[in-house]
Amino acid sequence: MAEEKTFDGALERLEQIANIVQDKDLDLEKSLDFLEEGIKLANLCTEKIDTSLKN
Repeated sequence: MAEEKTFDGALERLEQIANIVQDKDLDLEKSLDFLEEGIKLANLCTEKIDTSLKN
């Protein structure tokens, strides 16, 4: 079972992904993999923000 990421952990990974995909030598398939991961992380961050605002 995967460990749930914290908001800070997800945000840090998003920053890493942003830096990685700026590499012009990255192939399309890898870029799409990072895009998919980034979308999941962004959604996780949004959920965590929404939860904290409700509490």
